[in-house]
Amino acid sequence: MAVAPRMVMSSPFRRRPPTPPSLLTKVPDMRSRLLLLLLLVLPLPVALFAASETPAPRVLVVQSYDAAYIWCGQINRGIDEALKGSGAAIDVVYMDAKRNQDPAHLRTVAEEILERIERTRPRVVIAVDDAAQQYLAAPSLKGRDWPQVIFCGVNAPLAKYGYPAANVSGVRERWHYRDGFALLRRIVPEVRRVAFLVEDSESGGYVLDDLLEEQRRGPAMGIKLVMAEKVRTFQQWQQLVRKAQQSADALALGLYNALVDETTGQVTPPDKVMAWTNSVNKKPTLGFSDIAKPHGLLCGVLEAGHEQGHLAGGMARQVLGGAPAGELPVRVNTKGVVFVNLRTAKRLGAHVPFSIIEAAAEVIK
Repeated sequence: MAVAPRMVMSSPFRRRPPTPPSLLTKVPDMRSRLLLLLLLVLPLPVALFAASETPAPRVLVVQSYDAAYIWCGQINRGIDEALKGSGAAIDVVYMDAKRNQDPAHLRTVAEEILERIERTRPRVVIAVDDAAQQYLAAPSLKGRDWPQVIFCGVNAPLAKYGYPAANVSGVRERWHYRDGFALLRRIVPEVRRVAFLVEDSESGGYVLDDLLEEQRRGPAMGIKLVMAEKVRTFQQWQQLVRKAQQSADALALGLYNALVDETTGQVTPPDKVMAWTNSVNKKPTLGFSDIAKPHGLLCGVLEAGHEQGHLAGGMARQVLGGAPAGELPVRVNTKGVVFVNLRTAKRLGAHVPFSIIEAAAEVIK
């Protein structure tokens, strides 16, 4: 009798055959490689996230005047161009010192700006024109480890503010008086007697002092100053312009953004000042700053706000690169912008030589 073969049932508890030695050696190696890949890949997004969160260095521009003033706009453009590509975040604040010259008001504005500086912590403060030095930079920022300060548009002697200092340097402002008077006499050779008018403001006083000092230093500028006046009100300005029609051959006009109307107590807009002046004045007119261009003056060798801003922005860029402000030499503007207004020349009956028109950087036709 044949014996049936035994059926062998597989059991879940049967021992599995041993893992080949080759696999035992490969598994840890694979795990190591996976771990290495994770270590290499995971930090990348973290690093990228951290880099994206690194704040841009801040530069705060403190303008003494207001946003509508052409000088401020030119300086802002120069600063922007100089800092382009630096990665800096630029903020601008305005003190409005032309339209509101009250010292108590300006001290309050300066305190508010100082609070902003403490809160936002800019690496560099660019302080523009004298009011920003007098009320903010000199009393509150000079001598500190932070922030670094670059000034520009400063007419006052630097010693008044204790400049330069360990954390302060910048750009002085100088008007091109000699070149301006020489240009005027090339257009109107008979000019000898000149009346110079400028607003009675902090900056106005300094530019008048510079003119008188330039005249004292010599050599002679080829003209005689028969009037050199700081003017407080619009009504006083009107009186002096009328007087100059009899006593002078030409009018040289400085700043006129802060003339107060005696009837209202408010600052007279410069457009209104010059519209009246041009309606009364029959004398050739000479300007020295950017404001001369839109207001119908005959000619000028202008001190450009763009140059002031560009020089200051370049110095700020050096500071952002690690240079202490106090180690940077003080700069002085050098580029005079020759400008002539042919419409004004026609109105006054003045002939502008073609050589001047050809050489001028700005010609209003």
